[in-house]
Amino acid sequence: MGYSDRTVARFDDVAYIDHLVRKGGPDPADYPELCARLELAYAARLAGELSETDVAGIREALAPALCPETMQGFAYTKPHGYAGDFEIIDRIYTRYEARQPQLVKWDRFYHSQPAPRAVRNRKTYFHELLAAHTARKAPLRVLKIASGPGRSMYEFLNANPDAKLHIDCVELDGKAIDYARRLNARHLDRIAFHQQNALKFRPVGLYDLVWAAGIFDYFSDRVFVSLAQRLLRALAPGAELVIGNFSESNPSRPYMELVGEWKLHHRSRANLKALALRAGASADRVRISSEPEGVNLFLHVHAACG
Repeated sequence: MGYSDRTVARFDDVAYIDHLVRKGGPDPADYPELCARLELAYAARLAGELSETDVAGIREALAPALCPETMQGFAYTKPHGYAGDFEIIDRIYTRYEARQPQLVKWDRFYHSQPAPRAVRNRKTYFHELLAAHTARKAPLRVLKIASGPGRSMYEFLNANPDAKLHIDCVELDGKAIDYARRLNARHLDRIAFHQQNALKFRPVGLYDLVWAAGIFDYFSDRVFVSLAQRLLRALAPGAELVIGNFSESNPSRPYMELVGEWKLHHRSRANLKALALRAGASADRVRISSEPEGVNLFLHVHAACG
């Protein structure tokens, strides 16, 4: 299927999505074609061959499955007022599925995509970092930027009740803090919440681990460098700053942007290293890794030992 004739292509996509909606959502056998159509539509949009009216037509066909009860609908309607809010992240973590039978298949499709899988892997990555650092030093002082729903802390502390650490959480959204407090009620002796814009937060004291996995890919390069500079100054000797960022090779980008209007600053490994150097990191103390999907990259910057 090509997009040389935009009108025909749009009609074909609308008819296909209408077919999926009428049958109660995509089955696993439908996933490859649905993803391929989204990729073609996204490429056509970037090339100026698909108008915003065309995109609106695709969303209109998808409307019954774009309600807040579905994962994709929650992402699109943004009931908390911004993309990537604490609730959509927790729904990804917990593999939420709508109660309505005609919507469940859409949620299963959503959770099968590389980006949500990468977000779940990101949580595991954080747990592994905490385990490694608490084995190296105790008590461990952790700074978590944009703490969201707090589930990653909740799961780690439940599994490691004797872990000696304290986590300072910086989060702007008061609803997110309330949610995380309730979830972590039994662990509040080891967690402190600071309701503040991360760009204005001034760390007091030094940290052994600074984790910022869900915020930097919303920032321009200039803002990225500015915040990274401040966080690097908050590292204790031998400590580590870890910044997460979605990769340029994110296969879910067409789905995220066309259906959910969820836009990020995707970056390559080279981009991340260059930004770290601009922030003042030494090249020999920078490394880039990823979770198993290769969708979420992680910039590691190690402070010199004292």
